[in-house]
Amino acid sequence: MRRARAAGRRAVATVLLAGSGLLLGAGAAHAGELVLVPDQVEPAAREVTLTFRITEDDPAARPARLQVFLPTGRPLVGVRAPAPPGWAARLTTATPATPAPGPDGPVGEIVTDVEWTATAPAPSIVELPMLVEAMPGGAGPVRFRAVLTDASGQTQEWSNTWAEGGPKPAHDSLLVRLGAPPPPPVQPASHGDHHGDEAAVASAAPVGPATPGAVATTVGGALALAAAVTALTVALGRRQRRRFEELGPR
Repeated sequence: MRRARAAGRRAVATVLLAGSGLLLGAGAAHAGELVLVPDQVEPAAREVTLTFRITEDDPAARPARLQVFLPTGRPLVGVRAPAPPGWAARLTTATPATPAPGPDGPVGEIVTDVEWTATAPAPSIVELPMLVEAMPGGAGPVRFRAVLTDASGQTQEWSNTWAEGGPKPAHDSLLVRLGAPPPPPVQPASHGDHHGDEAAVASAAPVGPATPGAVATTVGGALALAAAVTALTVALGRRQRRRFEELGPR
């Protein structure tokens, strides 16, 4: 009987440890993030700032390059990309087949992508601003494809399109939902000292809500752990009852 109880305790401990590892792994699966925060979301808004905010706590995976592809069907007009300290910016332009509508008349040249490259080790929080003279008019979201490269050379992509037969990007395109309520303002991170107290910068930044995927993963892991422990407890109870019946009077 003592051997059976000890074996049961060991089995429960094994399940609990495995479940703890599952939950810890789910929490660490997505250490960094890229979000897009506009200061205005009205259709055809003027003088808009789009902030691409990168958060990465792992020093080995700090951002080294961010390339953002702008929509060409509904182009943004008058795009500029001032580079913060420790970064350089490059804009690619093109001539649309049909001049794009602008606030002061048709525009014959549009920006198709912006690329920021780190010139110094990046801190844990990076904010890269894009200034737009005029956003597209009309309803519907404006989508941005983005490719983020970290200091180790690994890339992540935010996109809703991919090559046939190729891997699907792990993240959807970044969106500006025109006409939606404006998001809370981004609190600027300190760019003055890239080697200073990054913990102070991280603590000063607002904490965003948990993503639905992260919440679903954590809740799913907890439910799976609870179900496994319950099933194991029931099985051990049945085994003990059979053991009592075998040892009882014949």
